[in-house]
Amino acid sequence: MVTKQNVREAVEKLGVKPGDSVLVHSSFKSLGPVENGADTVVSGLLEAVGEEGTVIFPTLCSNDWYNLYKNWTPDTPSDVGYLTNYFRQLPDARRSHQPTHSVAAIGKDAEYLTKTHGQSGRRFGTYGNTPFAKDSPWEKMYKMNTKMIFLGVPITKCTLRHYVEYCFVNDKLDWAREMAKTRAEYEAIRDQLWYYARGCGMWPHIQAPYVLERLDELGKPRRVQCGDAELLMVTAKDFANMAYELMEQRDKKVFQVMGGKFTDPFHWLQDIDNLS
Repeated sequence: MVTKQNVREAVEKLGVKPGDSVLVHSSFKSLGPVENGADTVVSGLLEAVGEEGTVIFPTLCSNDWYNLYKNWTPDTPSDVGYLTNYFRQLPDARRSHQPTHSVAAIGKDAEYLTKTHGQSGRRFGTYGNTPFAKDSPWEKMYKMNTKMIFLGVPITKCTLRHYVEYCFVNDKLDWAREMAKTRAEYEAIRDQLWYYARGCGMWPHIQAPYVLERLDELGKPRRVQCGDAELLMVTAKDFANMAYELMEQRDKKVFQVMGGKFTDPFHWLQDIDNLS
């Protein structure tokens, strides 16, 4: 039977300290039997970060994908697990106002993290231009070097990878805009991209397990057992910086070639490189 003390001790072994911000991707059932249910998990996390820290859960929505931007409200259920829905409804929780990639947070920086999401610094991308904007919780978590915990779920659940994809694509578009000889040449590169509500094109999906593999070589991630679940911790900057570096190196292993509407990224990258 997993207790609050078990949860707190497990995340402390991962390196979580008072004052930290912690993002939790989770599978509640992976823990096995839990004393007092979801409250035990959330309370253990909050005790570990203390009054000066912040606990964050992704509250992503995807089930009604093409209608989300029309129908989403702050009360729309999260599509990423039981704990995320329990957490977002707690009295102290604050949820960011963005239809596809919102987060909920409790703690010192909850208001800061969630008060803006896509109001400024928007970025062109496959999920729309607001999810990973410069004022989004995802950029703030990167800058705060939030500790990301994967509770009984694989690294493939890492939503921060999409933030890195957005940064990479938009950096390349900025460069292409400067280097292109004509607007038409720039638009030909931009229009190869898959973006929200367009059913084909390129998007450089990151192969998160490969990024984790490279970080393991450096001894960066930490792992611990809690109940029946393995918990993995990696910091936002370690993951994002490694992923971006591998993309810049054109390391083919970092790109997840999905086929179908998401075509191979290398043709697009070659067009970008040929502008120099």
